[in-house]
Amino acid sequence: MIKRRTVITGAAAAAVAAAATPSAARAATPSATSYGGSATLPAGKGIPAVVDPAVDLGSQTPGPEITWSDSIYFTSMVKAGRQEFGVLAHALAAPNAQGLAGIYALSVTDKTNGWYKSHSTTLTAEQFHWSRGKLDITLPELTWTGDNTRMTVKATAPWGSLDAQFEVTGPVMNYAGTGLFKLVDVQNYEFAFPAMRTSGTLVIEGRKHAITGTAWLDRQWGPLPQAFQRWTWMNLDLPGGDKVAIWDAVGTGTENAWATVLHPDGSYDLAAVEPLANHAAEPWTSPTTGAKYPTRWRITIPSLHARLDVKVTGTPEQELVLVAGSRLEATAAFTGTYNGRNVRGENYVEMIGAWQG
Repeated sequence: MIKRRTVITGAAAAAVAAAATPSAARAATPSATSYGGSATLPAGKGIPAVVDPAVDLGSQTPGPEITWSDSIYFTSMVKAGRQEFGVLAHALAAPNAQGLAGIYALSVTDKTNGWYKSHSTTLTAEQFHWSRGKLDITLPELTWTGDNTRMTVKATAPWGSLDAQFEVTGPVMNYAGTGLFKLVDVQNYEFAFPAMRTSGTLVIEGRKHAITGTAWLDRQWGPLPQAFQRWTWMNLDLPGGDKVAIWDAVGTGTENAWATVLHPDGSYDLAAVEPLANHAAEPWTSPTTGAKYPTRWRITIPSLHARLDVKVTGTPEQELVLVAGSRLEATAAFTGTYNGRNVRGENYVEMIGAWQG
């Protein structure tokens, strides 16, 4: 297997430094390479992975922090005839929080007709069941089962339901190359299945849609930053097969904007990204919460010769309101240049915190 050099610049270097700290690594590290298998390629210079998708789809042992959380989340771009939808489902355990044990959310964006529906609930410890060591989640409105090759999600909301199957079709992405990085002032674990074939049935207001498409699954756990102000996360699926995950996390007096780039052969590039707020535009103000979010960005990654314009699609009104706060979880599209070539594609944008446009 070809191993590319790893481009580590600026904020990306900080992420890698945190991931490479021996005391931060978990017990055993994988040694084999697999598409959705039990291990992943190391990042450049032999840095080992500290996550194992074969077991880490199961729930994690909580840390002591009140803000510690355990999250599994997918975004999917699917079609049903001439209609195009964005679908998102999220299960989050918050075992140390006061008054709740977890959160469930489901949202759908009709990109063709320009409407958005969302649903979220808070859950008690008796309602939130997530097995240790395997993907087996049972909530009142959600079941999520399977493994690191295939999985099934069945989710319901007052306005409809989702019954979808997912098949992993490419290598796993370990954020920062190892699966461990610094989120403002704390360490988080995160990996993704950025290439998943998706099929199933989506029901909206009694109308059934047979859907097919692709999905990106993210698995993350750890505490929220103490000095947190806001963050933006984006996932980019490039035409040549590269998968790009962007984090721009802003704390008190700090900002880390960086990208993990997974190539089709399983190797990585890590690179600094220009702060997204520098070229954020076209703000939308939520009539529900009063929060303001940009809906357009210019993404610049100098070392990868990338310059991409990203814009929310469907409707700007894609705010997901949770008990822990509101956020933008929006379908988007991008155009521009990457490695000197013209590219275009679809993605999701997540924005949390004090954004002012």
